[in-house]
Amino acid sequence: MRPLLNTWYRVLVTVLTTSTTACTEGGTTGAYRDGGVQVLPDASAFTPPPRACAPFRPLHDRLSLEEARDAHRWAEVRRHLRMMEVVQPRFVLSMLESTLPQARLDQAEYCPDELFEAGRILFEHEYTFADGLGSGLRRGDRPSPFRRVHSGRFGGPETISCTSCHWRGGLAGAGALQDNTFVLGTGDRVEEADARNPPPLHGVGVVELIAKEMTAQLHALRDDAIRRAREDQRSAEVVLLANGVSFGKLRVAADGTVDTSQVEGVDPDLVIKPFGWKGTVATLRDFVAESAQVHFGMQSQHLLLTHGSERDLVGTSPDARDPDGDGVVDELTEGHLSALVSFLAMLELPVIRPHETLFLEPVAPGLPPPPAFVYDEHWARGQELFRSLGCASCHVPAMVLKDPVYRTTSVQTGGTVEIDLSTTGESPRPAYDAALGGYPVWVFSDFKRHDMGAKNEARRVDKGVAPREYLTRRLWGVANSDPYFHDGAAPWFDHAIAAHGGEASEERDSFEGLSIEDRGALKVYLLSLRRDRRLLVP
Repeated sequence: MRPLLNTWYRVLVTVLTTSTTACTEGGTTGAYRDGGVQVLPDASAFTPPPRACAPFRPLHDRLSLEEARDAHRWAEVRRHLRMMEVVQPRFVLSMLESTLPQARLDQAEYCPDELFEAGRILFEHEYTFADGLGSGLRRGDRPSPFRRVHSGRFGGPETISCTSCHWRGGLAGAGALQDNTFVLGTGDRVEEADARNPPPLHGVGVVELIAKEMTAQLHALRDDAIRRAREDQRSAEVVLLANGVSFGKLRVAADGTVDTSQVEGVDPDLVIKPFGWKGTVATLRDFVAESAQVHFGMQSQHLLLTHGSERDLVGTSPDARDPDGDGVVDELTEGHLSALVSFLAMLELPVIRPHETLFLEPVAPGLPPPPAFVYDEHWARGQELFRSLGCASCHVPAMVLKDPVYRTTSVQTGGTVEIDLSTTGESPRPAYDAALGGYPVWVFSDFKRHDMGAKNEARRVDKGVAPREYLTRRLWGVANSDPYFHDGAAPWFDHAIAAHGGEASEERDSFEGLSIEDRGALKVYLLSLRRDRRLLVP
């Protein structure tokens, strides 16, 4: 078996660290050195020279032979990585730790496609005890590290890989009802925790960029009001508008004291936090680091550097480098996290595409075919109903992004990985519209929290967010991301709309008053909000 393992070790190193074709744009050509066939790599064996990067090659709208080969290649990579993990526990993390140290990422020594592939390996990887899965504080004499109901902020963990929960509708998709997590509980009874259904992750890089631009708009309004109040020596009031969405009002006293009592749908710091059902996390890097802790028990260097003093989140072991007490330190390095975040940021944007007309065959010999269904008429009617019913007031169809460059910064080194999402990453990507002066993104959200009524009230306050408040769900790709709602309890659009309450009660009632034909038209429109097709090989 050893020759085969060494052969695949070389293949995997080639995939991650070797450029078999020259990078010719804007610089000299270059290639990584093959570090030999030793089982565990060391950092000195893989020292890539700085080089220019070839254009990122995304999947295309129509399936090609190249795409089919790529899908099969990924299936083989997954299979052989699992075999390597059996022979050499922690092989994947060790290999990527030495090939992708954060210091080299800071110097842009890796091309986006390499970060994407390394991040995908981490996203699909099944974490083990050797990696740091779970917690020594929890494990004790138990052979399993899992806890179905979370214990406060510390989490479960309840799974071993990202793909075990994010799979419906394709890679990094939503989760099924059985994939629900039970957060902020007591570690025992489901009834004491809050159920959360895994959301789809497509387009999350662009989501973070939109949120940052909206935050900048709100901060600019606040800072200008403070300046005016101090200069004029009298109180000032400002309406908080970002991308056309109102977040209430801000009052500033003559001495610059800020009154946030009339701020709506965002924290008093006016930072838009687009991640989590409650809208509690501002950046993808923080979201991934926290998710790894609460769902796998995998502690990242980033988490310990930013939240190490929060013992209820990281654990109570006296070792600051290993607060969960499992005997493994540096479980996820800054390089690991940068690759994983880069992969997620480069995932494609969903599309709006009415379904193709079906050419139906007779159901049996001698019988006429079923009547054709005219999708375009229903789609147009559904689009109008989406607007006239008031759905678009919260599920705002489009936001205009000004700067498509995604940046993720290491708190350890201060270095930043930059990726232009308009030219790099999976397609479809943001496309510039000169008339709008930016990149229209059909996200279907206002990035704001709303009161969803008593029936949706959570059992726990989550990072200061009121139990009834939830972030407006992004509806792009909604056709591929059932079940719906924060707890996954809505199997179909009708159930999800019926579950709306609080601020959305009027829109819910209007939908329930529609005829069957109009309800169908609205759902035809929602079914056009989907992900592009991809070839998947199990």
